[in-house]
Amino acid sequence: MTEELLKLEKELSFDHLSHEDLHDIGESILRRVKEEKLGRVGIRVVVNGLLIYQYLMDDKEEDQWLTRKQNTVDTFGHSGYYLWAARQEKGKYEQYAKDERYAICGGGFPIFIGGMRVGAFCVSGLSHDQDHQLIVDAFRKFQGK
Repeated sequence: MTEELLKLEKELSFDHLSHEDLHDIGESILRRVKEEKLGRVGIRVVVNGLLIYQYLMDDKEEDQWLTRKQNTVDTFGHSGYYLWAARQEKGKYEQYAKDERYAICGGGFPIFIGGMRVGAFCVSGLSHDQDHQLIVDAFRKFQGK
């Protein structure tokens, strides 16, 4: 699974992505969550240290998990789901599992533009695999435009 997740990170990279594009991707996730009545989520997009987009649905009163997911991507350079899988499969990242600065779970995904990791796209509120899949689906849909 870890190799597939690394390939996915490369597959879901972009040649160009504007702030408006990232906003649109965030809004597409929000629409899907509402339309499919999936639950309540928070969404955060950060590029080069700049907060591009953040939205907390009603009843999402804090963004602690978004911060942890962002820290995970920023520190390790990979999706939180990759770290979770590497922990499950190989016992890696175990020392970070209880570190409250990080979230060794799905829902944080690196943003690659022109081959460079420039930020993090984070979703929190559903199960960690659902959070991850929302981002993956939205990135794929945007690439298909």
